[in-house]
Amino acid sequence: MKLEAVMLTDVGVVREHNEDAVFVDPAGRFFIVADGMGGHAAGEVASGMAVETVRKTLEAATGLIDAFAERVTDNARKALVQLLQSAVLAAHQAVFQRGSKERDKEGMGTTLDVVLVAGREAFVAHVGDSRTYLIRDKKAAQLTTDHTVAEVLVIEGKLTIEEALVSPYRNVLVNAIGVAESVGVEMAHLQLKEGDQILLCSDGLHDYFLVEQELADILVAEAPAQAIAKMIDAAKERGGHDNITGIVITVHELREAVPVLVENESTQPVDVSNPATWSEDEATESLSPRDLDQLGSSFAMRKVVSDAATRPTAPMIAPVPGPPEPSAAELAALDATDPALPVVAPPADPPSNPDLTEVATAVTLPPPVRAALGVEDTGPQPSAAPSATAGSDD
Repeated sequence: MKLEAVMLTDVGVVREHNEDAVFVDPAGRFFIVADGMGGHAAGEVASGMAVETVRKTLEAATGLIDAFAERVTDNARKALVQLLQSAVLAAHQAVFQRGSKERDKEGMGTTLDVVLVAGREAFVAHVGDSRTYLIRDKKAAQLTTDHTVAEVLVIEGKLTIEEALVSPYRNVLVNAIGVAESVGVEMAHLQLKEGDQILLCSDGLHDYFLVEQELADILVAEAPAQAIAKMIDAAKERGGHDNITGIVITVHELREAVPVLVENESTQPVDVSNPATWSEDEATESLSPRDLDQLGSSFAMRKVVSDAATRPTAPMIAPVPGPPEPSAAELAALDATDPALPVVAPPADPPSNPDLTEVATAVTLPPPVRAALGVEDTGPQPSAAPSATAGSDD
């Protein structure tokens, strides 16, 4: 496989400090964007801690990632889902614990988007209102949902998309790293195609591209490094109210993974204890359950019809509480219930004009979300840097 990744971050026009954090794995296995929040530089600490925690967790499991790239099995896919979700939960716990111990860090938190690439597949973990987009065949599709009050109200039919764009609730988070006792980790999974591009970005970038097709047009017209620089320049020219960060991943070549029959394969997810809670900050707020009750937000799962190429935002699902950590007995039984895995056929090329409910197949979505999207329950269930480039060529 041959990937190219370019990242760039900028303080913007209004802010004095950059509270975004970004990381690109030199081997091209995973990519991280976090947008911190909290006064007195606490946001910078929160985003940095989250990125560092996820980085360390995934770097400790590169063997698992590489093994899946070589041998596609159902259990290996389950293990990657659990690994990615556990890395995010570990980041959540780390940020809260420091915020609860240091008074000047109290209330800090961060958004977090992580993309893990293994073989011909990509796994996305998302918390907050940073975004991950897929650009395929000159069209853009938003793969993540903004975990904001405005987005929930759109999904519930209480706001139109146009109203949400100017709503006072558009930057009020209902889910973020450290926000509640149990953070919701939104997961998505897609089969990659040569020529695909994935864009991870903070809201300081996507807030100024209300029609996401404009992002695709820039990436089609420019080389990745020039494209991300052009996006950031445009965001600054249009206001630059926040820090601006983006990563562009380009898939140049894909190698066929060899599907195999594996017996007695074990899954070893990272052990993460239960996370705790934190409160709101000055710029991006977090609402209490009582506040949400007053707004009438029930977090009901409803299917959202989307035209990914033209709509200003393309929500996929509403934010939901994360699934509980599996017990030791459940983990031990994982392979006992599936002792002999079937041969996994090489994936077919995805559709040229992806629909979000297709590219984000239910492999990594929680059961309530799969039910809401009307997708069959056939997959496993998951329980500030300068410009740089990285890639893998094996």
